[in-house]
Amino acid sequence: MKTEDLNFKIGVVVPCYNEALRIPLSEFEKHINLNPNHFFCFVNDGSTDSTLKLLDEFYLKNPNQIYVINNPINLGKAETVKKGVNYLFDENKFDIIGFIDADLATPLDAIEHIIPLFNNPKKLMVIGARIKHIGGSVERKFIRFIMGRIFATIVSNWILKTPVYDTQCGFKFFRKTIIRNIFNEPFKSKWFFDIELLCRTIQSYSSTDINVIAQEYFLKEWKDKNGSKIKLSDYIKVPLELIKLKYYYKL
Repeated sequence: MKTEDLNFKIGVVVPCYNEALRIPLSEFEKHINLNPNHFFCFVNDGSTDSTLKLLDEFYLKNPNQIYVINNPINLGKAETVKKGVNYLFDENKFDIIGFIDADLATPLDAIEHIIPLFNNPKKLMVIGARIKHIGGSVERKFIRFIMGRIFATIVSNWILKTPVYDTQCGFKFFRKTIIRNIFNEPFKSKWFFDIELLCRTIQSYSSTDINVIAQEYFLKEWKDKNGSKIKLSDYIKVPLELIKLKYYYKL
């Protein structure tokens, strides 16, 4: 832990839906032991397996750096993340709040790598980007990579009108001053709330160059994990969801 990183208290939301066989709680425990200023809020989204039991037990072992919230019914990732982020915001002790995937496709040490970017007081948002590069270890299935590039090109040129390489990476962090502007209202899209976060940021800070307040960070490590909750039939709804966002936000 670098001394300057202790200037920030970091709150991290981890949405969980039927993660009992995938969530590496031992990795989270190692991380909080090494990082006393990092706190995790696990939000169980109506899981039907033993996820909530595991999370409650984990909280009892680590009550100082762990929060557990339970959705009695499944709300979906968008509203689950929003609920966790607003909970941490209301705690009024975090400088930076973000969210990551429960399976740790992005390793926890990536948090330490992106936090120094917030030493620039103008940076309000830092988001992960899964880009294969020399010195990195980013593993993506080829078909997902191709579909992701097509999707990101459409979104960045047609909806955001801003060159974003990877809108869908589940690793995003925000300075507390931006939280109410982008997490206050319910999301319009169940699947593409990541895009909405960018839309809301662009709208809220329309007088400022997005390159000044937001930054993509090329992840050093990311691995495709099995167990995706998205079904093939969900992809049929993608065009309608994108059209909905295009005409709602009108960037």
